[in-house]
Amino acid sequence: MKEKLIALLITASLLLTGCQSNISNNTDGGNFTEDAGIFDPSDTDGSSDNPDTSEPGEAADLGGDDKSFGDDIDSTGAYDGYFEGESKEITVEWISGTKNAYKLEGDTLYFTEVTEDTVYALSGTFTGNIVTDTGDDFKFDLELHGFSLISNTVNPITVLSGSEVSVKAKKDTNNYIYDMREAIDETDDSLYSGSIHSEVDLEISGKGSLTVVSENNNGIHSKDDLQVKNLTLFTACIDNALKGNDSVEITEANTTLIASAGDGIKTSSSDISSKGNQRGIISVSGGTHTIYAACDGIDASYDVIIDGDTTVLNIYTDKYSSYSTEVTATASDEYYIRFSSKSYKYSVKFIDSADGKYEWVNAEYHSQASGGRSVYYYYAFPKLEGYDKLQFFVYTSDMTSQQESEYAAASDEMALNTSYDTIALTNTSYSWTNYSTTVREGGFGGFGRPGGGPGGMGGMGGMGGMDGGNTDKGNYSTKGIKAANEIVINSGNISIKSYDDAIHANKDTELENGNAPLGNVTVNGGNVTVYTNDDGLHADGTLNIKRGTVTVTNSYEGIEGSIVNIAGGFVTVSSKDDGVNATSTSGTSIEISGGTVYISCTGDGIDSNSRASYSGIVFSGGNTVVISNSGGNSAIDSEQGYSYTGGSVIALMPRGGMSNEAVHCKDFSSVGAYDQISLNSGDLLEVVIDKTTATVKMPFSMTALVIVLGDKDAKITSKSSSSAILDSNGVSWSNGASMQI
Repeated sequence: MKEKLIALLITASLLLTGCQSNISNNTDGGNFTEDAGIFDPSDTDGSSDNPDTSEPGEAADLGGDDKSFGDDIDSTGAYDGYFEGESKEITVEWISGTKNAYKLEGDTLYFTEVTEDTVYALSGTFTGNIVTDTGDDFKFDLELHGFSLISNTVNPITVLSGSEVSVKAKKDTNNYIYDMREAIDETDDSLYSGSIHSEVDLEISGKGSLTVVSENNNGIHSKDDLQVKNLTLFTACIDNALKGNDSVEITEANTTLIASAGDGIKTSSSDISSKGNQRGIISVSGGTHTIYAACDGIDASYDVIIDGDTTVLNIYTDKYSSYSTEVTATASDEYYIRFSSKSYKYSVKFIDSADGKYEWVNAEYHSQASGGRSVYYYYAFPKLEGYDKLQFFVYTSDMTSQQESEYAAASDEMALNTSYDTIALTNTSYSWTNYSTTVREGGFGGFGRPGGGPGGMGGMGGMGGMDGGNTDKGNYSTKGIKAANEIVINSGNISIKSYDDAIHANKDTELENGNAPLGNVTVNGGNVTVYTNDDGLHADGTLNIKRGTVTVTNSYEGIEGSIVNIAGGFVTVSSKDDGVNATSTSGTSIEISGGTVYISCTGDGIDSNSRASYSGIVFSGGNTVVISNSGGNSAIDSEQGYSYTGGSVIALMPRGGMSNEAVHCKDFSSVGAYDQISLNSGDLLEVVIDKTTATVKMPFSMTALVIVLGDKDAKITSKSSSSAILDSNGVSWSNGASMQI
């Protein structure tokens, strides 16, 4: 019986496929609780005692759930270069290199083989398309000197060969490329989806501006490397505003990228080139970049690297982009359980963590839907009022429902997530997702062009067949920045508002270079602000914050990784469930060794799944404030205890509940103190830790258990006023480690 069930569930999970699959990448739910071994969950550097006293960055204002970003498409000037009727008022000017290397045949302007590095310039207006096939031995530059190109039948620009090929917008000129074709058949290899398509390395550059509008297809695509340098680039399309199969490198440019039904920037390869270069990297350095994407803002098949003090990167996905033509919809009165087998039955236990009240319901079969090559089965159960958590149980047909003594699998107690309505199951894990999407009027696809004439087809052409009815949004990823190996943020100002995880590094993909993916996220500097309905920062591997400012203004879980290390910087987290969560079940999975940390949550404040004795969580430096506003959770939650070796920690939680977890610190009586105190919203909590005085303004009322680490004789008092200058979180540290005021 046991072996048959394991085989069945593994077989079913192999059918799950995942814009990309969101199920295998999303671990916000957790691993199943084992019963009799039926499910087998996989187990998956700080340096300073001192807080970071550098200046914190200012958090961006991303608004609430009802605020999206993006102007009306007409107001962007995207159609300033559009003209009616046919035109061949084009000037082709030889600048240098091979003369007479072009010809006009019908509506196609060809540039043919060159015998030396060559530059041509285009100006005027042209209805047709351009093809460059200049051979593989020499550079070829195509300069745009005030040029408008409209193509109605094929993609506007095709680059078939070239040693190095550049399309350059000349300084002080505005240039426009319009792809007005119907949506192509993606299975037809003779057609190119990109408005600008290159079979070789391609550079888009210059000191002028270039606008590319593809009403029914994709933006700029190179099958090799794609570089964007210096120019001002506006691209509006259905999917893949910028795609380089091997890499995308953006340097000192200013870009606006709109993908109304797909990804903003994308790579697809992850092997090693013949020159020994790692493929699949997306890098951004310098300039201002705004990405509006229905799916992922940035989706790298290997790494994402953000550099440059002058870099400004703004990303809006799903419903937070005004241009998205289809957005996530959440059912108002039902939840769903989704799995790829009909062999099980399900019961759900709703829990009020404040008083322990609970209520059972059964999940009844609702529907089935196709997702890629898989068939998913949905089981619906009602949303009950008055509860803040749920726990679901999986039973075989011969088991009794609505009981927890015998079952095939069970979840942990899960905080309700009002932004999602579906719990997606695999054989070892579960995660929140959504049942459906809805078409939204007024997105980029299907708008009318200025001056009359029909709009483009719009719709979901770039996403591979999402249409009406049960579109199963759970198959599509809508993350801010996603990488198959690693994400590194060295500097810059980054703002992300995403429905899915804001920053997410995978560890479950198969890389073409033969190596195992790292799944790491590293913040070495910069100013990062995120608003998300899922994880703020998520690493399947290790999540490191070393310097800079990280602000999570809204999330389900704020910071999550297999291992989480905070060694410096300024970290602020607001979450509906756990503030900081580590999933590794062995060793030290969370260490705070420096920096200034503030967490406000309704789940566990700092939560480690490690079973290591007194080392699942280690506090070794920095200044930390943790406030958990849920009686069924703990401000500090470890499986087998935690340790303190340095720094200052203030943890608040409702009195009672899981208070034993919160004080389960090695040698607590020697390193810490606690007290119970009633605090109203707006009251000031003052804590003296050795020679440091901390003041915390209460964000809500609480009969609190206050736990202090760093001084066994710490003084804990409440005040109605103070001369301390509070930061934006309502906190002051006398050692100068406060956030931005």
